[in-house]
Amino acid sequence: MVSPLTIVYLALMGSMVLRLFPSRVESLGCQKEFARRFRPTGKQPSQAEVRQADLGALKVLLLWAAVNALFFLAYFQEWIGKRFLVCLAGFYGVCDIVCILFYCPFQSWLMHNRCCTVCRIYDWDFLMLCTPLLAVGGALAVSACLLSAFLFLRWEIVYRLRRERFFESSNDALRCANCQERLCRYKRAIARNISARFKK
Repeated sequence: MVSPLTIVYLALMGSMVLRLFPSRVESLGCQKEFARRFRPTGKQPSQAEVRQADLGALKVLLLWAAVNALFFLAYFQEWIGKRFLVCLAGFYGVCDIVCILFYCPFQSWLMHNRCCTVCRIYDWDFLMLCTPLLAVGGALAVSACLLSAFLFLRWEIVYRLRRERFFESSNDALRCANCQERLCRYKRAIARNISARFKK
């Protein structure tokens, strides 16, 4: 009998495999690395744009590493177990959906990008989700971590080699006028309300 955990694993792997190829089903935010989704404006992204995007990505990387280092420390001190880490990965998956559909603290507090479509780290999501699984071990966890790492590395390599695909100043497909998702309409309202409450 197939366990619920196996079903979740298969769904996760299927989602990652789908991300390997150009697809109209996936959001443009994670598809902009592909040449067929690139609509050149004839310009290159400015150094200021690149610096801001890279600085934001570095902030997220350092914060993510620091937070998960605490969980790994707790695990190796035997304060938490493997089951907790698996549940943490699931929690990260839910948080990813919340970030896409409702409110993204990385976008609002660290990246300061307009929306998911132009997000510098959109394809980091599976790697971030699988981070707690690094300490779990076993064929399922290891294979998920390896595939998520491959997606992350490919994204970063394409970003370094074809930066023009990742910025709206050089890729016309990323501009608001060409957006098909329109998630920003209510995400911005939510972000404004949350930011206003933190400022009080």
